[in-house]
Amino acid sequence: MPNAAAPSDIDPRAFRDALGSFVTGVTIVTTRGDGADIGLTANSFNSVSLEPPMVLWSLALSSSNLPAFRQAPWWAVHILASEQEALSARFAQKGIDKFAGLAVSRGPGDIPLLDGCAARFICRSAYEYEGGDHAIFVGQVLEFDQEGRTPLVYHQGRYAGVIPGGAEAAPPGSQGTNGHFLGHLLGRAHAQAFGDVRREYRGRGLSSADYTLLTLLGLGDSCALPELLAAAERAGLDAPGDAVAQAAERGLIDTRGGRARMTEAGRREAVELIAVAESSQMRIESRLAPGEMTMLRHLLQRVIGD
Repeated sequence: MPNAAAPSDIDPRAFRDALGSFVTGVTIVTTRGDGADIGLTANSFNSVSLEPPMVLWSLALSSSNLPAFRQAPWWAVHILASEQEALSARFAQKGIDKFAGLAVSRGPGDIPLLDGCAARFICRSAYEYEGGDHAIFVGQVLEFDQEGRTPLVYHQGRYAGVIPGGAEAAPPGSQGTNGHFLGHLLGRAHAQAFGDVRREYRGRGLSSADYTLLTLLGLGDSCALPELLAAAERAGLDAPGDAVAQAAERGLIDTRGGRARMTEAGRREAVELIAVAESSQMRIESRLAPGEMTMLRHLLQRVIGD
């Protein structure tokens, strides 16, 4: 490790970037003061004690909300869920009515309580300390609830989500070789996601290449034949030219004039296969917590380089 620098030698921006390496949760802290609802986004939340249950969070001494929280006997900490990124951004803004249009319930001291969070802690203010340029508020938790939602997290200046589970939650056999290699896991996921569609197009006498071409064409306008061939190659077809020729012979696509377009028969097959694919996707989405589907899409697009 390099020698520690004296405090005066530390670059504040570099220090902030280094702190950003730590993954933190995202919270909204609310209270009531001077007859108005007050709330702000904070990621400086932590537990202090289990017995008695106590938590802390910090607020910049320069914050216009500091007097209200110093006088407030009650405040609530809301740990945001992965789908509440917009709510986090709203409460991080200044000069707006952050509660406009929000349905809130009321806690002790009439403090506003937000719904749909991963967890929520209602606290009685206990102590305040000054730590550098921030005030540290410690509260005793008198009531809390948890909804089992995936939490929103913040890392290196960006929002992210958490994929729940771990090695202890893995299915039997997944800790062997097949559970180690990403390709095997992706293959198993593909088999589950694609099984219904594969059975459907095979039952219709279509090949996997036919299905690939129909999905690449979609239900829109025609495309230049070289574009379709290039897309088919990227999709993994070994001989895209042969596949296009065979699909044309079966009357699924029309390639006259150097452009590829679906025939009426191809369009009919595509619409019905898309319905099966949508049903399969809805089944997969039902197994995922809110926000995980978006995260899964993002990760898969990164894997394939899109």
